Amino acid sequence: MKIENIVASGYLGTEIDLDYISSNDDNIVYGQNKYPAAYVKFNGYSVTVYHSGKYIIPGTKSELELSDVYSELLKILGKWIDTSRAKPPIVYNIVASSIIGHELDLVLLYAQLIGEGRDVVYEPESFPGLILKTNACTYNVFSSGKFIILGCSDCTQLPGLEHDFVEMISELKTN
Repeated sequence: MKIENIVASGYLGTEIDLDYISSNDDNIVYGQNKYPAAYVKFNGYSVTVYHSGKYIIPGTKSELELSDVYSELLKILGKWIDTSRAKPPIVYNIVASSIIGHELDLVLLYAQLIGEGRDVVYEPESFPGLILKTNACTYNVFSSGKFIILGCSDCTQLPGLEHDFVEMISELKTN
């Protein structure tokens, strides 16, 4: 299992004058005519910050990395805002990938999952994978055996979600 992307967001506790801070810091890019947010860029990250004080941190691959990016964001914005009012980020979406180890017949898999009453979509003309929605997450499944887990918000859930999927697939005739 490999975490590909963690997306988290939070609130800085105050409104922000994006024009002012972007004109005084090379790390901050703001083009209000293009998008109503600034991008705080550092160490290969691009954190989106809105005038309202909301921020979004995409692109981290672990909770420790997310914490480090948040700390650096506060360090950069600390010149203009009271960072003691900021709320730490909350994880909203984790994207992880894994592989079953053998190829899958997606047409057969789709038919079997539909037969079980599962929430599944397979439209190869518009997307090359099968999409399986569960209460816990969404799986994008490819004929190569690779699958993507989307939509969970806790890294500790990932091993169980991976196990559940592999077990479900092994119970079906898929190749």
